Amino acid sequence: MAKPHAPAQIWSFRVPSPPRIIVPPPALNSYGVPDLHIVQDASYDFESSGFKNAEFLQTVTYGNFMTINNMLEWKYEQRRMAQQILPFLYLGPMSAAKDRNFLQGEGITMVIAVRNTMSAQAKLLGSKAAQELGIDTKMIDVAGNQELIAAFPRAIEAINSHLSAMYQQDQVRRAQAAAIGQDHLQSTPGKVLVFCESGNERSATLVTAYIMAMYATDLIKAIQIVQAQRFAVAFDDSLRNLLSTYEIILKAKRDVVQADNGFVGVPGGIKDAGASIGNDTGAGKRSKRTFDDTYDDDMEIDGGNVHLDYGKFEMRDGSAPFQDRPTF
Repeated sequence: MAKPHAPAQIWSFRVPSPPRIIVPPPALNSYGVPDLHIVQDASYDFESSGFKNAEFLQTVTYGNFMTINNMLEWKYEQRRMAQQILPFLYLGPMSAAKDRNFLQGEGITMVIAVRNTMSAQAKLLGSKAAQELGIDTKMIDVAGNQELIAAFPRAIEAINSHLSAMYQQDQVRRAQAAAIGQDHLQSTPGKVLVFCESGNERSATLVTAYIMAMYATDLIKAIQIVQAQRFAVAFDDSLRNLLSTYEIILKAKRDVVQADNGFVGVPGGIKDAGASIGNDTGAGKRSKRTFDDTYDDDMEIDGGNVHLDYGKFEMRDGSAPFQDRPTF
């Protein structure tokens, strides 16, 4: 005999999954060209990997750290080549890291391999050509894609440290040239190639994370920028969700720094950045709230307005899990 009730909604027996992150095509500007300018918001100038983003990139790249990305006419053969995502950052497959002509022609000064730990144990996915040319080599080994989020900070640190070191070396070289009368020596900033087996997944995710961190760019636009230059990149749902989580982490870091900056020079706030460390008596540090303060705040919120959360339910209609079957 049929049951008198039927489910009101379609039931699913699988584990709930997060909503899909859809990356739409980039918007067009007034000239009909995809609007993919990288513009760093000055309000998000926070320390990432120990550097002030705008000041650091402005210095080590001699001002060439912004780029205008346009949709390229992609050809299938280009998937085996590396593409320039930023003026100093390239993305490509393993074959590009083995191409001596490419490394020399583009002036690559560092290669970063993003590889699986199994490939690392088998000593695969290296760049013998880079080692022979004296190019710095860095390996980022992860057991799976989910470990990438923990590797982002040290990868960003590796890129920035290399750019800083190359800038310092270039300054020494230019000073030596100026001492012998060569005042018009061309600057040679560092350039980094990030690669994996295909250049479309792990390495593309790392480059996207770098843009998000150093340029305060949101997830969608960062992916659009990378994909505009290398159309073959493949961000599946797990990688998009991974980058979405990293975006939340970056936003939290920026909010903390902005909040701390608001306390500089304020009684009870953090000490002035120019104050001497040796003269720190603790008076300039912000004290933490005590348990009693926290408890009192909670009591005020709960007792002051018992209808605090009612607003979110006002326009919500009830939904019964079952409904009566029609009778004939």
